[in-house]
Amino acid sequence: MKLESKDLHTERLDLLIPTMKEQYRLWEILKDENVNKWYFPTPNFIFDKNSLRKDKIEDLKKARKLFMDRFNNWNIQEEFYSRKIERIKNKENSDIFTWSIFLKDTDTVIGQITCQPNSEYKTTPEIRDIGWYIDPDYQNKGYGKEASTKVVDFMFNEVEISDIYTSAATDNKGSCGLMHNLGFEEYGTYMSTYFDENDKILECTKFHGNKKLFLNRNNK
Repeated sequence: MKLESKDLHTERLDLLIPTMKEQYRLWEILKDENVNKWYFPTPNFIFDKNSLRKDKIEDLKKARKLFMDRFNNWNIQEEFYSRKIERIKNKENSDIFTWSIFLKDTDTVIGQITCQPNSEYKTTPEIRDIGWYIDPDYQNKGYGKEASTKVVDFMFNEVEISDIYTSAATDNKGSCGLMHNLGFEEYGTYMSTYFDENDKILECTKFHGNKKLFLNRNNK
């Protein structure tokens, strides 16, 4: 396995190693609840620190508010993003692959895509998780598919990982459809920390992919 990242390019996109100059805009995109509710579930430490439960809607709401109050403060988040970029510059955490997604040959950043160790398989570096988000103004244009296809190809063929285990909210039809498009297979569900406007706790679908499934996706 090769822990070396690089810029990637598609027909319409430049997937670039992140710098600090675009992080404020990415933070603005991720603040949008229509983006972060799918991409950015409430972290475990919020529940642990405040003795909140994930199976109670009132606790989920409290945890979400605590998290978003913190996340919406750029003075707090700027330090986090600065540390992140410094680690990338120094090639620390080289097993975490992250790209800023730009419209090709422009300074317009429209999202981020990451492929990193899967928390359930920490001792198996060849197994990965993948996630991305796209600015709502640029959704439904195929950019997510274009970026994820390029990254998955790079991770299987150049980084030489063995498997990707990831998930998406079952109600997020766009992401679930994209997982199927990548050749990934469903292998179960779990209850998430997401909830809808009717206070229903939502389900997530788990997906598995490997190089063979990815290469055979168009033959199904």
